[in-house]
Amino acid sequence: MKGLIKKYIALFAVMALLIPSYGSVVNAAANANPSWSVDERVIFHRECSPYDYYGAKDPTIVYYGGKYHVFYTGANKSGGWQMLYTSATTISGLKTAPRTYMSKIGESYFCAPEVFYYEPQKLWYLVYQDGTHGAAYATSTNIADPNSWSGPKSFGMSGNMGWDYYVICDDQYAYMYNTPSDGSHKLYVRKTTLANFPKGWGTPTVALNDSFEAAAVYKSNADGKYYLIMEDMKDGRYFELWTSSGAGGPWTQVSEKWAWRGNLTKYNADKWTTNVSHGELIRAGYNQKLEINDINKVDFLIQGTTDMSAQYQQIIWDLGIIRNYTPSSATPTPTSTPNPGIGSTVKLTDGWYYIKNVNAQKYLQVTDNTGKAG
Repeated sequence: MKGLIKKYIALFAVMALLIPSYGSVVNAAANANPSWSVDERVIFHRECSPYDYYGAKDPTIVYYGGKYHVFYTGANKSGGWQMLYTSATTISGLKTAPRTYMSKIGESYFCAPEVFYYEPQKLWYLVYQDGTHGAAYATSTNIADPNSWSGPKSFGMSGNMGWDYYVICDDQYAYMYNTPSDGSHKLYVRKTTLANFPKGWGTPTVALNDSFEAAAVYKSNADGKYYLIMEDMKDGRYFELWTSSGAGGPWTQVSEKWAWRGNLTKYNADKWTTNVSHGELIRAGYNQKLEINDINKVDFLIQGTTDMSAQYQQIIWDLGIIRNYTPSSATPTPTSTPNPGIGSTVKLTDGWYYIKNVNAQKYLQVTDNTGKAG
């Protein structure tokens, strides 16, 4: 279908949902052993001294307001872990973007962030671990201002605490995943209602056994399934892939080694990593549902290194993108236009949009306030 979309577009009550997109949607089973290409490093250690002397680690990334926003951990020389922020209009632009220490919520130990926009409260959330509460969060109305965050605040949780706290929401609940500090190699999950978030968490239950850390969960728009990625360390650092029909599980393993040194098949720059460690997929949007377009077509911002021989705190980590697909010049950059609601009339800025309703899935490209859908 081809048609000219004029400057203003009426969205009527056909259950239409306007979702930002930067990749095509393909209804296909998850590839258990994809080939990954490795791009250049975009965030190096020792670019925000003294906070990142040994490493730039644990990134979380969203695209919003025309920029990629990255929060990450710096490993300093004295053994501390502290959070940093940077942003740029392009991924490559992150190489030269200013780095900022998150002093407004600063502690001697605060790290491993996750960022998302919680639509029910119209607030940005940073979820992280710290020395005050264990599981902490901070909030802001302006993701682009690193001094706008209010925190740390406590989730009020107890039992099986540890590190790498990660939240995803469906239409009813918020789910919190974390690795415990007891060395059991388990992954725990607990939930609360959207109305009670960020409080009211239930009893944690075991989501996975025999893994390591850095779990993250996403919903794929391609097949409607949820995918959990989790780092393990039985053969260097690598990521497992699991799937479920629900955000809270139960989980079925797709691959023990979904992203590992054995399928890093192409280096587009120097061979800066042979390990795939704590990272995050670049999402289709930025809200609490953590949607991606297709698990077989992801940009994965990881921490990487070629040398694991140093003491844990002193391992040199940098951040860069790996991809399990071959990008084309036609692949659009994600946009950050929010869902305007059923029956609304909105003015669209230039970019690519993914339109989904009960009968069809379409793409719309807008240029100079006009566009073509097909």
